[in-house]
Amino acid sequence: MTVIWALLGWFSVFGYLIASALVLLRLWKPQRQPLPLIQHIAVAAITCHLFYLLEGVLTNRLKLDAPETVALVLGLFVALGAFWQWRLRKVEAYLGILLPLSAILVAFGIFENPTELSPELRRDILVIHVTLMMFGYLMLLLSFGTSVTHLLTLSLLKRKRSLAVLDKFPPLEVTEQLTNKLVLLGFPLLVLGMVIGAFWARSIGRDALSDPKVAFSILTVGIFSVYLYARFVRKWKSPTLFWLVVAGFVSLLVTFFAVRHTLATG
Repeated sequence: MTVIWALLGWFSVFGYLIASALVLLRLWKPQRQPLPLIQHIAVAAITCHLFYLLEGVLTNRLKLDAPETVALVLGLFVALGAFWQWRLRKVEAYLGILLPLSAILVAFGIFENPTELSPELRRDILVIHVTLMMFGYLMLLLSFGTSVTHLLTLSLLKRKRSLAVLDKFPPLEVTEQLTNKLVLLGFPLLVLGMVIGAFWARSIGRDALSDPKVAFSILTVGIFSVYLYARFVRKWKSPTLFWLVVAGFVSLLVTFFAVRHTLATG
């Protein structure tokens, strides 16, 4: 049963990567790959991902409050968000850009050793903290997808690519509005989750600022703060805004994958 469970995870990783590669090839060479094939592969990958997550939780291989489980949940929501946007708006670019991110998150969940959390962390306030951070991360991850799509559309327009290619990308106004909305949703959730985490750490006699993950989270918040200030106070309209979201996304990835919690393991 363990082998089947592991295979479900790997099927979802490779399914996401194959579907993304076919979408990108189709964007580069219109009508090169049949759309139903891509749809079937994406649906199969999402299904394997869902069963991998459910089986892990039900058999207690995955802990709901562990980083690897959070990564799997985030990856599933990112894939579902990309698929939903494609079905809703008939835009394929979101699949090509966001599905590799889902593959990375699933791979992290597979490779990451089970995290042994301190017993002090098993509190209701921790669940609130993790939930807020997870949905904040999700909104900001999706904003990365819309920002890259916006930048690619600008590049294609400058190169005067054919309408057959441009039709597969959403209008610039759509990606701009989506990016704004996603950052406006994700930023306060991320900040609120950090504040609750800091108060929780102080309540058990620990200094949250001593945790390197907190320090990198502050950097991520700072980058998105600059974006919000430039967009809504200074009224910027330049592509630099979307590069700020990309920079925030890179900081977010470093925070999540590369930096370890010192509070988590006690």
